[in-house]
Amino acid sequence: MSRLAFATTLLVAIPCSSVAQQSLASNDTGPTTEAMFETKDAAALTVGLSPLSKSALPKNAREVRIWYSGFGNPQYLVIIRQNGAATTGRLLLWWDQYYETSPASADTRVDNFVRAGYDCGPVSKRDSHFGEDRWVSSVCEAKLKGAPDWKAFLSEVEAHALPQSTAANEDENQSDDQSWGITVERKTGASYGVSHYHTALTFGTPEPGRGPKLQDMVNALAATAKRDAVIAQH
Repeated sequence: MSRLAFATTLLVAIPCSSVAQQSLASNDTGPTTEAMFETKDAAALTVGLSPLSKSALPKNAREVRIWYSGFGNPQYLVIIRQNGAATTGRLLLWWDQYYETSPASADTRVDNFVRAGYDCGPVSKRDSHFGEDRWVSSVCEAKLKGAPDWKAFLSEVEAHALPQSTAANEDENQSDDQSWGITVERKTGASYGVSHYHTALTFGTPEPGRGPKLQDMVNALAATAKRDAVIAQH
């Protein structure tokens, strides 16, 4: 079984916000490992996007991608683009369904969970591979209620997604798996950078600021795409 499949199977329908989390952050020095972007790149390709590190942006354009990968589904991707004075954004919901023999055998429980819990557009799917891992990458665009202030959202992200101390970086490098947490990518012209905030299944007081703040922001945005609970009539 894939190195990620076991966690995905256990937590097939647990919302990302349901776990108490603690954050550590590393310096903005680029992806630490290919594995960090294994499923992220697959999700981007599923909806016709190139990995941001390999994208060619128009002159004076800027793009920021905020990935929130928690121990539950769906995962979240916030994409904010700046072109001149215009700032636009969108929220994508993404999840993976691992399989042993063929894509047709992949579990569909997460599909049903996402459709029942979130208002989103059509689901795009793609058979994806990385090493021995085989999975179906699924993505849909969330239909957000209201009109988010994307310029203010980006300003808040930039206020918190900053390089951390050397001590924090050393702690982060001791982590066995950097697939989970908050990952912030930025690209302006040919300049590309990434910050990663590792989240742990720790019940206690989170480290103040930055990682927890970004998680709260993304969770609050995603909450506006959730379907209203249906109350049974008696």
